[in-house]
Amino acid sequence: MLIVSRMRARIFYSIPLLILLVGLILPSVTIITNSQTSNTLTIGWVHSPPYVSLSSYNPNIFSGGLGGAFYGLVYAYSAILNVSNNQMLPGIVENWTFSPSNWVQEFNSINTVNVTLYLNPHAHWANGQPVTAYDILATCLILDMYGAPPFPNYTVINNYTITISYPKDFVSPYLMPFTLLDTVGLGEVAVIINYQVWKPIIQEIEGNWTLLQEGKVKTTVFRSMIRSFNPALVAPISADYNGPFYVTQITPSEIVLAKNPGFYAANMIPWNKVIIYQFSSSQDLLAAVKTGEIDLLYAGATSLPSAALSSLPSYYKVISIPQPGGYALYFNLQNPWLKYVQVRQAIAYIINRTAVALAGGVKYSPVHVPNGIPNFSYFNEFRTPAVAHLNPYNVNLTKAAELLESVGFTKKNGQWYTPAGTPFTLNITDVISSSPGVSSMLTLIADELTAFGIPTKYSIITIASVAHHLYESGDYDMVFQAWGGYYPGTVDWYLELQYLSGIPYNVTHWDLLVPLPNGTVYNMSELYAESVAPNSTSQLIAANDEIAYALNYYLPALPLVYSDYVIVYNSNVIKAPPPSSWFWEEALYGIGGTALLQAGFQYGYLVPTTVTTTTTTTVTPTTTSVTSTTSVMTTSSSTTNVGLIAGIVVVIVIIIAAAVFLLKRRR
Repeated sequence: MLIVSRMRARIFYSIPLLILLVGLILPSVTIITNSQTSNTLTIGWVHSPPYVSLSSYNPNIFSGGLGGAFYGLVYAYSAILNVSNNQMLPGIVENWTFSPSNWVQEFNSINTVNVTLYLNPHAHWANGQPVTAYDILATCLILDMYGAPPFPNYTVINNYTITISYPKDFVSPYLMPFTLLDTVGLGEVAVIINYQVWKPIIQEIEGNWTLLQEGKVKTTVFRSMIRSFNPALVAPISADYNGPFYVTQITPSEIVLAKNPGFYAANMIPWNKVIIYQFSSSQDLLAAVKTGEIDLLYAGATSLPSAALSSLPSYYKVISIPQPGGYALYFNLQNPWLKYVQVRQAIAYIINRTAVALAGGVKYSPVHVPNGIPNFSYFNEFRTPAVAHLNPYNVNLTKAAELLESVGFTKKNGQWYTPAGTPFTLNITDVISSSPGVSSMLTLIADELTAFGIPTKYSIITIASVAHHLYESGDYDMVFQAWGGYYPGTVDWYLELQYLSGIPYNVTHWDLLVPLPNGTVYNMSELYAESVAPNSTSQLIAANDEIAYALNYYLPALPLVYSDYVIVYNSNVIKAPPPSSWFWEEALYGIGGTALLQAGFQYGYLVPTTVTTTTTTTVTPTTTSVTSTTSVMTTSSSTTNVGLIAGIVVVIVIIIAAAVFLLKRRR
């Protein structure tokens, strides 16, 4: 189905896949708070070369300006997904409707779904100019130039209302969280383009829109135009930012942000200023952590090593935010011995996943059921009786030996031999990370297999092109790679069943067919398509459950650990919600988890321990109904009480580079 390619292309939001793209990601960002001045928030950023001056700074996000790493800080999202309940929280967009009113019931017979966005009239760019529907239009058109047709069509109704007409393969009534994210949430991209500033380029795109839709004019024509544009030559830099803060000063050592008085929730923000300190090396940043200067560290895909996290002073509190993805061993099914399911199952019984997670450190937790439905609240509907009794592969060396013997392996003097009489040895290739935590996990895995009688070593490849050549050659045994991820509305099987199984990289060298013991053969390509483009809710649930059942048995990959987002905060300076709060899960949304910033600022969570001049009140996020003159259906525009806690502070570290934000839109 076309919807598969359209919707799944957006899986680049997946957190483990961002790990795959680590070569594209700028160094991590950490937040430092100046406790001497409680209304100034300071951020530390390893960034080389640094920005030098305001006069030489180009705020164009496509030309190196502050980008996706600072969504929620200098740019506001249209809306953000409440990860805990899969509902949207309003931002610049305060309400939304879908039409035709019966689009869910008539989905299979319609060609277009219209989404009307109603903007918050209190949202302003930092120069005082209102944020309007034309800015939504401008943002979408610019982002479309980094995609391919067919594009949605846009109709500006008035300054605060815009209707976006999506081809139906862009949306799904059976994956409503993803549909909301991709439409109301603009595909997790903030509102980054001021129409009035970018008007000449926007008008060029609009003038060629029909030809662009027909593919007769290539989007690449406009990309060089976009990259070469300098908004600072047209308007003051304050006109480029609509988030809580905006850029006011730049030196080689710091970027100063002032509070945006026109931010729609400005009265909720006690901070008057943000200073982003530009560090030249991670060593300098680490030194700041060790001396207690850093009040909050947002880890995400890159962070302090687990050993460092475990040795922090007692006033640092560590919040681990579980995500449904991490690391797995991918088996090369071209290997003459690993092609046997019994051998892969034996390896699963040998490796102690709990011990592996402990070896990795506080950033990791064990996978309880390999390839099962992850035990997270947003996957509750998929945990049916059909997957209630999947194999947990608890350590069982006796069972492992029986499985090897069942396919002709023998053990002599502590060494296992293949049916061909050769010593059975293995090598693991790590293509993800050479971090101390990962090395510790691989060392333990190799030691456990070796102790069982299968001598195992591991090697590290950190150059992507070399790894890709290795995949093509098939000359390897197992690969340590990313697995799983967060994909609203369905379980994320993309890495295991697409990206690392031939689309584009064939790590497993597997035909995606699973022959079960009863003679049934599952076609995983078909089941995967049903899991991302279902025709009904029942098909969605059944597809996920059948995938889990099949992969748990067949084990083309053995998921080992979940990789947690880690946030560390100084409890002497910051009061924060308990680890169970919905708020922390916002780190799973937006680039680098920057939805956490917007939620914190908008609802009064980002509050210093001592506020010198500002009183902040906590509110419950709600969306008011908007009556339309046409018959429309309001979908998920009311949000349940999410239990906000008053007087809470959280400050965030951003870890993802502006280069990655281009992957986070449609198509």
